[in-house]
Amino acid sequence: MDSPGRLLIIGGAEDRCCGAGLLERFVELCGGEHARIVLITTAANAPDEVLAEYERVFSKLGVEHTTELRLHGRGEADSDDSAEELHAATGVFFTGGDQSKLRTLVDSRINHIISDRLADGLVVAGTSAGATVLGRTMILGGNGPEVAAAAVHTGPGLGLIPQALIDMHFGERGRLPRLLSGVAMAPEHLGIGLDENTGVLVEGDGFEVLGTGVTTVVDAEDATVVHPAGDLDPITLFGVRLHLLPHGCLFDFRTRAPSIGPAHERY
Repeated sequence: MDSPGRLLIIGGAEDRCCGAGLLERFVELCGGEHARIVLITTAANAPDEVLAEYERVFSKLGVEHTTELRLHGRGEADSDDSAEELHAATGVFFTGGDQSKLRTLVDSRINHIISDRLADGLVVAGTSAGATVLGRTMILGGNGPEVAAAAVHTGPGLGLIPQALIDMHFGERGRLPRLLSGVAMAPEHLGIGLDENTGVLVEGDGFEVLGTGVTTVVDAEDATVVHPAGDLDPITLFGVRLHLLPHGCLFDFRTRAPSIGPAHERY
């Protein structure tokens, strides 16, 4: 797996008070009081409210420069103004909402700028819908108790973390069947399911788990997958590796192995 740079991928409903642990870590990575954060609210259903909430939190954490990109269409995602904002940023944050709205950003100019700038120290974070879009493939919807092709709907993502399929609100909404379905359809992808107020900090060739919940990793690289004739019929899946990683655990993309990291203060 290629090193994707520094990404903070959050499962949604992150704490925005009481210390704001995950967001505080994001601000620290972006430069603290010197951070210049671009908030991308394309997915938000009420962008004005979302903007006000994050501006309040980031201001509380000492950030003086927060700007917004709503990016309603491809023209805005390819514009000079959007490019200028991103070139000046130390951090980019994708908010939650409806991930289908983020499809307009895939393979856009801002997509390429963010990808290029990761190697230069830009920090990228996403929560909920803004988390799943960071993978090469993103989950657009689907649910149900079965592991079947019809249980998950996917589309292209921004490709900032290659060969990963990210799901959010994971334990709270019972989404293990959905993630298993997605990984069964593309076994080369590593499935990463994030509980609420839980994130993974991706840096170099692995990630560290942060927050109060659990990160679930589904690895079907060596599994046996037999697809039925119909999309509604259950998929046969043998030999899947399943890892449950709470705060402080580490995962190595190269070896596809988890480990217990040094002790950390819980958020």
